[in-house]
This record gives sequence, C-alpha cells and structure tokens, in this order.
Amino acid sequence: MKSKRLHIYIFLQIVFAIFIGCSENESVHSRRWIYFDTVVGLKIYGSPADNQSNKIFAIAKDEFAYWDSLLDVYSDKSGLFDLNSSPAGTVKISSDLAEILRQSLEWRALTDSALEPKIGHIVELWGIGKGKKYIPLQSSIDSALNLIEKSNLIFVDDTTAIISGDIRIDLGAFAKGFVVDRVYEKILPMCNNNPLIDGFLIDAGRNIRGWNRNRNFTIGIANPRGDGIVGEFELPQSFGCASAGDYERYFILDGIRYHHIFDSKNGYPARGANSCTVVAYDALTADALSTAGIILGENIEKIIDKSKISVILFFERNGKLENQSFGKVKFLK
Repeated sequence: MKSKRLHIYIFLQIVFAIFIGCSENESVHSRRWIYFDTVVGLKIYGSPADNQSNKIFAIAKDEFAYWDSLLDVYSDKSGLFDLNSSPAGTVKISSDLAEILRQSLEWRALTDSALEPKIGHIVELWGIGKGKKYIPLQSSIDSALNLIEKSNLIFVDDTTAIISGDIRIDLGAFAKGFVVDRVYEKILPMCNNNPLIDGFLIDAGRNIRGWNRNRNFTIGIANPRGDGIVGEFELPQSFGCASAGDYERYFILDGIRYHHIFDSKNGYPARGANSCTVVAYDALTADALSTAGIILGENIEKIIDKSKISVILFFERNGKLENQSFGKVKFLK
C-alpha cells in the first residue's frame, strides 16, 4: 500500500472533484447523476460483486431523485413549489418537507437570520445563475426585503404550518448537505456489513461525507482565485465537509463580483468571506455553515463549537489570498 490516506481534491471553482485511491490494486466503483442543478455522485471502494454495488447505487440515486423532486423550487410538481404558491393561512406539508424546513428555521435562529430560508424573493430578484447580469433597483431590493420581513412560517404540528405574508422559501443553503446525510444513513449499514467494501464517498457539489474501514480521507482545497492547491487537511471518519464561495454563480460589473449567496440584512451578495470550507459531524451542518461563513466572515467563530466543527475562511485582500481557520482541523501543507 503506497499511502495510509485517501486523497480527495475538491476544486472550488469547478463542479467536479478528483478522487485518488490509496492503492494501485484497489477497485473503485462510481456513478454520477445530475440533481440539485449540480453533479452528484457516489464512489464505492473495494471489490463488491456487481449486484451488490448496483443495489447501493440504486438506493443512492433514488434518494437523490426523491429529495430533488421534493425541494426543486422551480418545479410546479414539487412540495416546496406548492408551499411557495400557497396563500396565507394553514397549509399541510409532507413530513419529509417539514423535517428540512424545521431544521432550516433552527439554523435561521442560530445564525440570527444570516441563514434565511425565506430569502427566495431576493434570489428571484437578482436571478444570478439564471442569465441575469444586472444590479436591481434599490427600491426593488427594499420591496423584496419588506416581503421577507412580513412573511413567516410557524409549525402547528409535524405536518401542519401557518403561513403569513407572501413567503418564498429557498433551501439552497441546506438541501445538498441534508440529502447527503440521508444517503449516508441509507447506505452505511449495507456497506459496513459487506466485508468486500472498504469504504464509500458521497459527493453533491462540494458537499461530501464518507466512511472507510481503515484509512483517513485527505481533502485538498483548490485556489478560489487561481490554480493549484492552497491547503490539505484530514477529514475525520464519518464527518461531512462542504465548501461555498463567490466563484460558482456570479457576474462581474465595473470590477465588482456579484454572486449567488445573499445577505438577508441588505439584500446584496454577501461580503463576509470569498470562500469557506467547513468540516463538521454531518453534511448538513457543514453545508449550512459554509454558506454562513460567506455571510458572517470571521464572526462565524461566535456560533460554532470549535471542539466539533472546523471552519476555514479565505479572503481576497489587496490582490492576495489570505486564510483564517477556527477549530481543530489544521492544514497538512
């Protein structure tokens, strides 16, 4: 065996990751699909029979497909679309949709609305990633912020909620991490109980979580403003990791970068940090906090437990890339 670690390079500027096994003789089985407007995938390490790996891939794909169909804010067949189209009053919500909505509201409270699931009006107004490349009028931004402030979602029970105002829920800060955890929970027992499987890794657009019997994963972060790797660190067993930043969906106007992660306080693209990578005990926490890091910047230190969560922030200052980290994860180089 040439190495004791599996090396995984997450390139923050592109939609895919490159996974390098630890041994020339180790087999890697992989599948990729398109869900949540990005590439998602699963890699299985080891030598399981084809029917065994195919069954695991089918379960993962079905899970991605189900949650994508439920949470697609633009599909008139999704539960989230129905919720956003509902008039004010009492609404019935599926238990699965209610679960992620409840967690998004908890994150809203934890971050003092930095993570605002009601941000949909601002997302629609700017339309970044949907072909729009302009700065909305301040009056339009103010109107959208007013709609956010006056709307609310309060749960009565597990599947019943009361809507007030013109609500527009957008779960972009939570969905991929939430679903990665669902896939992880579904396939872990099957992989753990199969001695021919050494490990697996789930990847959903820079949101990952993996398991391996005997080795650690090593994560390499690519330069968000250029070429090369700016650092590597070990990913603890079963932990999730996510990266977010201003490099994915954006446009540049008069030398200013306008990206798709918004500050709900002012309705403009957030300026807390240029990119953020989070290592946490599950993928949802990593996903949510990586988005929060772009909004809060260094202030994210105030809301994390540094004994369980690590955050790596990158800032472009005076044409140079700087980083700051909180928590136990340290760069290997």
